[in-house]
Amino acid sequence: MWRRFRDWAQPEIRKGPGSAPGPSPGLVVSLPRIIDAGFRAEKTEDVFRKFFREATSVIRVFSPYVDPTFTSIVAESRVPIRVVTTLRKARIRSNPVLERCSMMYPVSVRYLHEKRNGSQMFQLHAKVLHSEGLGAYVGSANFTDTSLRYNLEVGVWLREKEVLDGLRELFDHVFDHVAEPA
Repeated sequence: MWRRFRDWAQPEIRKGPGSAPGPSPGLVVSLPRIIDAGFRAEKTEDVFRKFFREATSVIRVFSPYVDPTFTSIVAESRVPIRVVTTLRKARIRSNPVLERCSMMYPVSVRYLHEKRNGSQMFQLHAKVLHSEGLGAYVGSANFTDTSLRYNLEVGVWLREKEVLDGLRELFDHVFDHVAEPA
């Protein structure tokens, strides 16, 4: 089955203008090794690391799950980072990885989840990276070792101004008015 998928999914990735900073617009994937052989697309971990290295303005991150892999990616950044995430367990009030990151780097963290009468009403599920002048990633990958290296994850890298403006406005509204600090 994996061979059939690999044989079918051999797109030529359309590259954006060579002078534009950041990853090229197009497909971004994390692939299990059985699928990875010969598939031509930008790798999620490479795109994320390049994004954090090349960003020249605030980085905005929606990601429900992060692990210590996030810390190594954040270390490559030279700009402030704003993160909206969720809490996986009701008994903890913050994400230890993100809180530690915020002590070492210019990382601000907010949590998005809603409970009423002991029932979860909603939580963050979106996975988005955004920075002015660089573009945005929208896809399925979290900031975890599993998502970046082992799972089948698919996303797209975007540079369309209207989409980027909408993502920025949504993120800033959620970060500033809806999500809460630890």
